[in-house]
Amino acid sequence: MEQNIKCVVIKLHNEQFGIDIHQVRSIERLQSITVLPHTPPYVKGIMNLRGNVIPVIDLRQRLSIESNSYTDQTRLVVVTIKDIDVGLIVDAANEVMDIAGEQIQPTPAITQNKKIDFLYGIAKLENQILILLDVEKLLGNDELIYLEQLKELKENLGVEDE
Repeated sequence: MEQNIKCVVIKLHNEQFGIDIHQVRSIERLQSITVLPHTPPYVKGIMNLRGNVIPVIDLRQRLSIESNSYTDQTRLVVVTIKDIDVGLIVDAANEVMDIAGEQIQPTPAITQNKKIDFLYGIAKLENQILILLDVEKLLGNDELIYLEQLKELKENLGVEDE
C-alpha cells in the first residue's frame, strides 16, 4: 500500500488494532447501556451520548476474541458507519500513530473471505504488528439495515444529533 495513514490504536485482549483516524469521531469512557432485544450477541444495546442515541457493539465479541470483563481502561470508540454514529467497546484506546504506506501490507490470503473483509491491512512496525480495521465493513447487511431503521426512527421522532 502506498498511502500513509494516521490511526487510533485500540487494544482487544492481547492484540492491538488500528482504526483510521478519519473513521473515529471520539473516544469516551463506557457509560450505561440500554439492552435491545433480538440483536446479535455483540450488539450490546444503545446509549445516550450527549443527546445522541447510538448503538453499541462489543468489538471483542464481533471479532470472536475471548471475552473479558470491563475495566477502568475500557473505552467506547465512536465511529461513523454509513452516516450513523456507532460505539465500539474496546479494552483500551491509548494512542494515535502515524504509519507509513510502505509499512502496510495487504491482509494474508487466508483472511480474504467475506466474513472478515473488515481487515484491510497489516502494519509491520519495529517491534509489533498492528491489524488495521475498516469499520465501514464491520457490520453485515442485517446490522446495516438495523442502523438505517434506527436512523429513520430518530428522524421520525425529531431526535437530532449534535
